[in-house]
Amino acid sequence: MSMLRDVLGCSAVLLAATAAPLAAASQLTVPMHKVTADGIGDEIGTILVTETASGVSFKVNVSGITAGNHGFHVHEVGNCAPAMKDGKVTAANAAGPHFDPDQKKSHRGPSGEGHKGDLPFLTATDKGINSVVNASHLKVADVAGRALMIHEGPDNYSDTPENGGGAARIACGVAPSK
Repeated sequence: MSMLRDVLGCSAVLLAATAAPLAAASQLTVPMHKVTADGIGDEIGTILVTETASGVSFKVNVSGITAGNHGFHVHEVGNCAPAMKDGKVTAANAAGPHFDPDQKKSHRGPSGEGHKGDLPFLTATDKGINSVVNASHLKVADVAGRALMIHEGPDNYSDTPENGGGAARIACGVAPSK
């Protein structure tokens, strides 16, 4: 009986040791920062990105965001620095366009029919954003090494105005690479 207990105990330890890295690999913590044309500012919170059986969950906990709806996207490049756009320096433009590996070149919303980087909009209160949104069309590997972006305005999930009208980039964070 004691040998069986030892075998079961070793099996449990082995299972726990192998499951911990798997759980860590399916979850990323992204520090979010205020961004302006002058650069990357203070950290304003985090987004916990977790792979689930039904896609990816984004647990957003940020403050210092104006109350209202805000566009939320995965951007192509993991860089939140300002860069040139249309002849002027703009906030977090080094992050590039929305993540679009299938080259759909269309902004159709979080169902995954357009850019893969299209996510559900976020709603801020006077205390910030503390909510969870889900994207069934993504995996954590799609997010790793890329920028998560919160935009100044709401998103209408169309191509007019450009990228759904989310306007300026106001918060950005780079997801760790796997």
